[in-house]
Amino acid sequence: MVFRNVRGRIMESQLEVMKKFLEPLHEIVYMADMDTYELYYMNGQARRCFGLEPDEPLEGEKCYALLQGRDTPCPFCTNDKLQCGAFYEWVYYNSALQRHFAVKDTMVQQEDRRIRVELSFDMSTEAQQKNTIRSYESNEQLLNEALRVALSCYDDQEEPVQAFLSYMGGKLGGDRMYIFEGTEGNTVTNTYEWCKPGVESQLANLQAVPWEAVSRWYAAFHRGEHVILYNVEEIREHEPELYQVLQPKAIHSLIACPIVSHDRVMGFFGMDNPPLNNLYHISTILDIMSNFILCMFHRRDLLGRLERMSYYDQLTGALNRHGLARTLEQMDPEESVGILYCDVMGLKHINDTLGHEHGDALLRRAYQFLVERCQGQPVYRLGGDEFMVLCEDVARLTFNAIVRAVSEQTGRVDMAMGSVWKERVGDSFYALLSQADQEMYDDKHYRRLQGQICRE
Repeated sequence: MVFRNVRGRIMESQLEVMKKFLEPLHEIVYMADMDTYELYYMNGQARRCFGLEPDEPLEGEKCYALLQGRDTPCPFCTNDKLQCGAFYEWVYYNSALQRHFAVKDTMVQQEDRRIRVELSFDMSTEAQQKNTIRSYESNEQLLNEALRVALSCYDDQEEPVQAFLSYMGGKLGGDRMYIFEGTEGNTVTNTYEWCKPGVESQLANLQAVPWEAVSRWYAAFHRGEHVILYNVEEIREHEPELYQVLQPKAIHSLIACPIVSHDRVMGFFGMDNPPLNNLYHISTILDIMSNFILCMFHRRDLLGRLERMSYYDQLTGALNRHGLARTLEQMDPEESVGILYCDVMGLKHINDTLGHEHGDALLRRAYQFLVERCQGQPVYRLGGDEFMVLCEDVARLTFNAIVRAVSEQTGRVDMAMGSVWKERVGDSFYALLSQADQEMYDDKHYRRLQGQICRE
């Protein structure tokens, strides 16, 4: 069936798509054969760091030789810890580059080859640029432990930042430590938070804070300054908007530090009611922390893009077959399931006569149509012109209503359809998928015959 046939085409192109995506990144990225250690790919940043020309061939180069200056495989190699669809994270010091890196490794299977994909995030460059090495050394143990805690959380994009913030908040004291994200001129939003036991969370109350409330802070951030407020009553008169945000939340004092990337303030983080007798120490730590937080933001955003590339169709935005596999792993066999299988009619004709640009537009329109008609149920693109709507734990009447809504296509898009519903899915999902697939092909054949009759 089409569902199985498309697998080979997707897997063959996966690495090439990844290479195009990874090439412009500022992080060091390489791919290597896990069995032979031969380098398969290095992005531009990796080539620059290791003195390679952009087009210099990698044939015969071993990862341990080029990247680590070794004659044999690295004793700390993580190949035995890697698996498809999961990341292993660790921190190491590269003696060849004399830098500390936070590393994220995974495995990609290409036919009978196991490919190691490694992303290395430089954790020292921005700190050096800010001349904070001396401060870093004095607080090295604290920060290293915070990073260890953060980077051990590799199952979630958001968790490392939260773990880092929580660890530092607990060590530095104060009532609350937080991160706000938002650029100049826009609203700012509290995205992460740690609270001391007994302190009420403010995360839900600090979403989309008006720019006017923090505009003076951003002006200070652009000057390279921290914001230190010893007594909130100081701003009652000249910063009433901010006063109205802080005072009702039992915030008496605070310190805030900018998060800066390429001379652009991306947000800030800080602490409410910090120990006032230790503000200099806290200010120094926050300055160093800002660099690590920025690195974790880069990693978070990159992983988000990688996850979207892995589980979502890049053309339409629909979930792909990898997204379906992830869904099936989590599916409760005791729940009901409804499958609606759709084929977009006329795609080949449009591609041949009008061009692929018009064909792509048709596929995007078909996806949007299904999203609108399917009551929030996930939509998957399983092949070139084939989509599937998967309805988990949905009553038969609800599923039938979705099928009717899609069948009333109102001329926006013409699709052949097949559907099936079962009260308990058990281990019969693929059998049900084949049934819906066959019904879709029967409908497609009927529509073609009707078209021929009409022309006669």
